[in-house]
Amino acid sequence: MLQSINKIHNVQNITRIYALSKRNVILRYKNSLVGFFWGFFKPLLYLLIFIVIFASQFPSVNNYILYATSGLIFWFFFSNVTNQAIGTIVGSAGLIKSLNIPVMFFPISELIGELFNFFLTLVVFLIVMYWFGITYSFRLFLIIPCAILFSVFSLGVILLLSSLNVFFRDINIIWGTVQPALFYITPIAYPESLLKGQHAFIIKCNPIYYFIKLGRGIFNDPVAPSAHLWNYCIIIATIMFFIGAFVFNKLKNQFISTI
Repeated sequence: MLQSINKIHNVQNITRIYALSKRNVILRYKNSLVGFFWGFFKPLLYLLIFIVIFASQFPSVNNYILYATSGLIFWFFFSNVTNQAIGTIVGSAGLIKSLNIPVMFFPISELIGELFNFFLTLVVFLIVMYWFGITYSFRLFLIIPCAILFSVFSLGVILLLSSLNVFFRDINIIWGTVQPALFYITPIAYPESLLKGQHAFIIKCNPIYYFIKLGRGIFNDPVAPSAHLWNYCIIIATIMFFIGAFVFNKLKNQFISTI
């Protein structure tokens, strides 16, 4: 009997998350002329800028277009989901107060909605990159566990940021300031070999670097990424998730009275 109740409860939770995710996707592209293709146009615009400004500066980079694009689609997934989810608890105050839905479902639904957009963008990317020398192989399926790991890491970040933003609205502004700095210290437009010594150390202190390196290795390199790199990403994703979940659970009982 207890198992049956738990199964019903789990199905209800999945249905709620699905409904919230669907709502987020619909609202995001409501009255939009090109829909989800906006998610592809933004990386494309950055890629064109990179080609004009940087491509000739880094002749050592094999297939610069593929190199830059593979980094951009991962970066914009992270950038979009954090920007959208950071204010999701405050922005959903009416639903949280009126409906019996666990608060954690709101940032999770934002993540799932953006993950859906990421995979749609990825399909377009894989088709377009055919003309720029991408090699199709079964190794490309490794992008699925890579995206899952990056999603776990991103979920930890948005749980942390969205919960703190309930009490300190400056978090949204601070994150908008920090995020461009993270972009520039992540080797997306330039090769990581460009920075040496203590500057290389700064890059390696940036956790996003490892996920982009993992995804880029799946797309660009002739062999699969090393187990060492996979382990790094697993550890980083796990630690970030537990930090975010811990802070979120510590503060969630005060959300309703604060918002």
